[in-house]
Amino acid sequence: MLSLMVVPNYMPEEFGAWYMLNTWLQGQSGLPINLVMPESFAAVAQHQQTKPSAMVYVNPFAAKTYVRQQGYLPLVRPNTTDEIVLICRADSEINRVEDLKEAFTLAVSANEDANYVALRLLEPAGVDEANIKLVQQDNYLAVALAVARSIADIGVVSARVAAHFSSITLSRLKIILHSRINEIHHVWLYQPQWQREADKLRPLLVNLNKHPKGLALLSSLGIPEGFSTLQEEDLEFMIDVVDTLRK
Repeated sequence: MLSLMVVPNYMPEEFGAWYMLNTWLQGQSGLPINLVMPESFAAVAQHQQTKPSAMVYVNPFAAKTYVRQQGYLPLVRPNTTDEIVLICRADSEINRVEDLKEAFTLAVSANEDANYVALRLLEPAGVDEANIKLVQQDNYLAVALAVARSIADIGVVSARVAAHFSSITLSRLKIILHSRINEIHHVWLYQPQWQREADKLRPLLVNLNKHPKGLALLSSLGIPEGFSTLQEEDLEFMIDVVDTLRK
């Protein structure tokens, strides 16, 4: 059976939407698809070590590992980019990166590459990384709560996730920096031996926004713009962009 793993970068309310999409794809394609939704990045790594998924939906910072180390190929991408934001408490005196003091605490998720990019974005503060204390959290929502509760001075959060925070959470926070990379996005990948199945699913995903039920599904997934075919050269370019951000 074809297995699809979705890496945990989604909001809680999007969890059920992935199961709805999976059910729709099975009905339209006639393919049995087992949806795998790990609770953490550690669980993702464990799953891939024991039984690699036929298909994966992963963030841009993890794409290199799947493509260049595990041999996955491009299927589709969402028609929206992945950006990150740096947040602090709403009543904080910090209004921009340059306002950060000589030492501060930074709440981060398990998305190590996104955290690394955030450190690059923090360079204008002129603070040595040795003076930045990292406060590890399980997910982006936990990062936001850590900042709101003054456990950390600032936090690193996905811009898409931040846009879906509750009004109460948002009222306690403010954004001091929004990345504008514009070239990175989640990717839907597949293993070469599942080429036939990939060819069946690609047009269904690309044309999902033309289907009445598909529009509702995309909205529930937080991808109202829908999907488009992901070309290999575009995937490689994105990986190179991420590599550049890491340097």
